[in-house]
Amino acid sequence: MKKVSAIIVNWNGKNETADCIESLLKQDCSDLEIIVSDNGSTDGSNEFIQANFSSVKLLENGKNLGFGAAVNRGLAAASGDYLIFLNNDLVLDSTCIRELTELLESDDRIGAAVPKILYHEQPGTLNSFGVLIHYTGIACPNRIDQQDRPDLALTETACGGIFMFPRNVYDAVGGFDEDLFLYHEDHDLSWRVRLLGWKIVATPNAVCYHHYKFNKGIKKFYSSEKNRLHILLKNMQWKTFFLIFPGLVVVEMAQWAHALLHGWFGLKIKSYFELIALFPGILKKRRQIQSRRKVSDRTIVSLYEGNLAVAGMKHPLMNNVLSPALNAYWMLIRGWI
Repeated sequence: MKKVSAIIVNWNGKNETADCIESLLKQDCSDLEIIVSDNGSTDGSNEFIQANFSSVKLLENGKNLGFGAAVNRGLAAASGDYLIFLNNDLVLDSTCIRELTELLESDDRIGAAVPKILYHEQPGTLNSFGVLIHYTGIACPNRIDQQDRPDLALTETACGGIFMFPRNVYDAVGGFDEDLFLYHEDHDLSWRVRLLGWKIVATPNAVCYHHYKFNKGIKKFYSSEKNRLHILLKNMQWKTFFLIFPGLVVVEMAQWAHALLHGWFGLKIKSYFELIALFPGILKKRRQIQSRRKVSDRTIVSLYEGNLAVAGMKHPLMNNVLSPALNAYWMLIRGWI
């Protein structure tokens, strides 16, 4: 079995990180490198790791770089043939790493292998099985809050959330976009993997357990919304972008209403000005990505959703008006992509 490097990002999560490391040390694979990329923790995490886990490689970043940048530091230091990045609040089943590795080794068209994630406190309930992507860029965990089932099958997914990928895929796509400080960085990386022709596949045989806490803070909405538009501008062909534009405007109007009601409208407007400032850099990255793509947007959007789902949010207007309208428009335009 080839060597695997697991990168855990930590920021003031000493106990959760310790549980994650313990689960990695119990994996039934022989060659596993564990790297903790610490974003300036002040809770004694680094001292605790050094005292209790001598085999773990600790990278002290000194400040909070964001998730993607912290993973990139780990990827640069990793020596494995396969690479997996992890939130520190995950606990892995003892066969998880081996199952992901075997899936990648079974088919070289698979560029990333995604585990089934269950709630740690409700191990019979799914937190995610891959990630659903709406055509306007909104992401929602697949099968969230559904009961786990023994008949789940290998499933191609538009986004991995958490995944393992071979070093040759990492070498081809690079790591995370560090302009995306937090949220949608996994969507962006998944998109770039798919643009180069690889599939992303979720397997029920590899299992993780998540200490899940849904964040409804206004900073999450601000960052998520800003990054959603960022990656659409960067990765989508212009023809596709202009086709989805009416749906995008409708979603933006819904977000304005949400922002007004929940106190982050100023941040929403601020995000537009920040995107304008970033636009020259986005165009530069876009030119590189588009010049290297191996599949068209017709392939990419084949896994996209027309109906809108937002994790942790249910509202009659969204379910009965907004989502059906967006889906009807998607049915109208997707054949032209």
